[in-house]
Amino acid sequence: MAKVNIIEYITIASTGNATDFGNLHTGTDAAASCSNSTRNITGGGEESYPSGGTDRIQYVTIASTGNSTDFGDLTIAMGNHSSGSSTTRGLWAGGIQWGQGDTNVISYVTIASTGNATDFGDATVTSDEHPAGASSNTRFLRGGGMTINVIDYVTIASTGNATDFGDLTVARGRLAATSSKDTYAVFIGGYNSNVIDYVTMASTGNASDWGDCDVNLQHAGALSNNHGGL
Repeated sequence: MAKVNIIEYITIASTGNATDFGNLHTGTDAAASCSNSTRNITGGGEESYPSGGTDRIQYVTIASTGNSTDFGDLTIAMGNHSSGSSTTRGLWAGGIQWGQGDTNVISYVTIASTGNATDFGDATVTSDEHPAGASSNTRFLRGGGMTINVIDYVTIASTGNATDFGDLTVARGRLAATSSKDTYAVFIGGYNSNVIDYVTMASTGNASDWGDCDVNLQHAGALSNNHGGL
């Protein structure tokens, strides 16, 4: 199956259809992206089926349009993983290490520069089937996996292994997550699920029910500014 390399964008404050931004270097799926206010960075994924996993990292400058530029490489070729960022660092965690099975590796880059990722530490559990990541400027949280309800977190400015945060209300993978940057992380949908739940990022504890999506969602993506998620 052909992989898509299309990049599109919307203006969050308005409504309307997406507009073409440019193209990724190569078509990919099962990748994960993070950003600060200047750059969006995409890492990993599968460029061809069944064994075309990649460690490629590529980026665009958000304020302009155009094709992506090579950034460097992840520490391992991975997909079905999660990502998050502060204003300075981008992180990728867990998922599948192509040809090796599930992984709990966390790696990071400095967003303003280019170069290969550096090992950050390990997640508390391995999880395939798209765990979801959300972040504040202080913490990166990762939640879920196909049969996993675990949420764990790291402090972005340091390095080290993740710490248990709490549990999702429902164990599920293929979910999406986003955040209000400094207050809530919201976990949305998943395999055979329309559940939306949330946590307060500065604390720890189990997620609380937020509401439901109109339909079951899986393999969706979510983003937000400081006022809400899409």
